[in-house]
Amino acid sequence: MTKLAPRSHKAAVTGFAASTTTAMAGVLAASAGLFVAGADQAAAQELCSRYTVVRGDTLSEIASRAGVQGGFQFLFNANTNVLRNPNIVEIGQVLVIPCADGALPEATPTAAVATAEPAVEATPEPAAAAPEQAPLRELRVVTSSGYAPFTDRDLPGGGMFTQLVLRAFELGNPDQPVNFFFVNDWNAQLDSLLPSGAIDMAFPWFKPDCDRVEILSEPNAYRCTDFNHSDPFYDALVGYYTLQGSPYENASSAEDLMGARLCRPDAWFTFDMEAEGLVEPAISLTRAPSQLECWRLMDAGEIDVVTYDALPAEEDSRTLGLTDRTVTLDALTTTATLHVFVSKDNEEANAALPIINAGLEQLRLSGEWFTIVRASIQDTVER
Repeated sequence: MTKLAPRSHKAAVTGFAASTTTAMAGVLAASAGLFVAGADQAAAQELCSRYTVVRGDTLSEIASRAGVQGGFQFLFNANTNVLRNPNIVEIGQVLVIPCADGALPEATPTAAVATAEPAVEATPEPAAAAPEQAPLRELRVVTSSGYAPFTDRDLPGGGMFTQLVLRAFELGNPDQPVNFFFVNDWNAQLDSLLPSGAIDMAFPWFKPDCDRVEILSEPNAYRCTDFNHSDPFYDALVGYYTLQGSPYENASSAEDLMGARLCRPDAWFTFDMEAEGLVEPAISLTRAPSQLECWRLMDAGEIDVVTYDALPAEEDSRTLGLTDRTVTLDALTTTATLHVFVSKDNEEANAALPIINAGLEQLRLSGEWFTIVRASIQDTVER
């Protein structure tokens, strides 16, 4: 466990993590058990390159030695095709280290295969006239405020996620008209707006493991059975927090929280808690109407542990002046992916999902994804 402050991210090479870096704080060295890289290893980690994990590496140390702006969080998001947990890196994994401008290093070009005979140019067929297409219908896309740095009407561009979705549309098909709305009722988005067709798309929503829908409660299974999803836009860290002096400040597993009073904001997912057995009556769960209310309840001694995604959670702790008293239960940190959701019954919205996915891929390959995310997190930290 650690206090909520800039902290080290230690991950066993083939096993369990001792602690996790805050998503918005700088990367610092651990006070104990720190692996010190040799000069040759440190020199091998450079921006705009690929790096093979060796014994003793941690994600935050690789990011620090390579000078990755945004630290381990950005390195993790650049390698979600390899890493499924920010707490674990394995010997032999090859990680992509982003360039200084946030772009990813280009793939190694494939050598051309020589042919025995020169290619013969084919005579092009006359191009057929393209059929005239009907104008694309404007898509109505909804999000909500109060979820910094991801979405908020008062943030630049409406927040990180809003900017990413807009750019994905622009890159995927600039001719697709889109209208964005802020509706400050998260529950209404999935309960009524998408199912009724009043709105075509909603974001940002966490997606459960839909291959294991049988273990999910009905509200969480609903996210799989009734909706389709974009590719993941962001891999979020989900944190657990308590106060100094709490009987749970040394919790290192879900079993250690049995009997605790937990708070997770209303409309936030609980599928990760279900998978760990953190369900009533094993624990007592409060669904507060807002993020800040969870922290106020813990400060008042009415609940023991606050849990939701780390970026807004740690910002909320700072907002209420609780940072110096907050303990992060590092060993319980998990990840979950944020997506755009569409109703399975909405034909136009489902047809537009490939547009978003194609644009998202371009965002990542060009480095613009990293530029938007880094600027949004810095703006949240500094404001």
